[in-house]
Amino acid sequence: MYQGIDTAARISADAAAKLKAEGISFAGRYLVPPGMSKDLTATEARDLHAAGLAILLCWEIDAERAKRGAQIGASDGERARTLARQMGVTEDAAVFFAVDFMPALRDYDSIEYYFRSAAMAVAPYRCGIYGPFDIVEEMKRRIPQLLIWQCVAWSSGRISAKLNFYQRLWSGAEACKAIQAKVGFPVDINTAESLDGLWRPQAAPAPWYEETVAWALKEGVVTEARPTDAATRAEVMQMIRNYNRRFEEEDGKTASGLTSD
Repeated sequence: MYQGIDTAARISADAAAKLKAEGISFAGRYLVPPGMSKDLTATEARDLHAAGLAILLCWEIDAERAKRGAQIGASDGERARTLARQMGVTEDAAVFFAVDFMPALRDYDSIEYYFRSAAMAVAPYRCGIYGPFDIVEEMKRRIPQLLIWQCVAWSSGRISAKLNFYQRLWSGAEACKAIQAKVGFPVDINTAESLDGLWRPQAAPAPWYEETVAWALKEGVVTEARPTDAATRAEVMQMIRNYNRRFEEEDGKTASGLTSD
């Protein structure tokens, strides 16, 4: 089980390191237009990844936006896709569009149209829904490809069996306050069985010299790697000698096999 947080506050490099030290694996942040106080910045994303934290991306302009239907869904999906590309988000990540209220049944069709349009427009990124139990359950039934991020609010203690991420504690809970005391801003606590759908740190590419170092060690040219250390003249001479010994040994083997008349 992975533990994460979400917050409207920007997370500094120092705070990201503290979250990682507390056993946090991911941070939920807002992928929204620049200028909003809660927007995720490129610098913040780099700091989170450098600390080893994955990022859960949430699009929320206003709480009830999703009930405005297909046209707004298409616009939001396109804007989210553009921002994600500018930020360098990998295409295996999802953007979760928020339904941050308890919708009436009469709103369900409009919300469905919103998510169908958003999912098409945000592609190749995946589409998720954030919201309370009833709406995430119903939208998952109607649009099976949606990822689910359920919030504890308006859920009456019910937990979806279909969820991917669960916001289980609000910022007022004692466990949240304990983390807040360490990082200096309010957080909600989330859990997940998998990090699938998150923008995860990418493994650094192998250095260009990796294969050469492995060869040198195998052939006895060097006895230890230290690929970025400086070498003395004596060490260079020794490496040359180590390399030449391979040919000396081969010559010796050939000579010993010869017979004279």
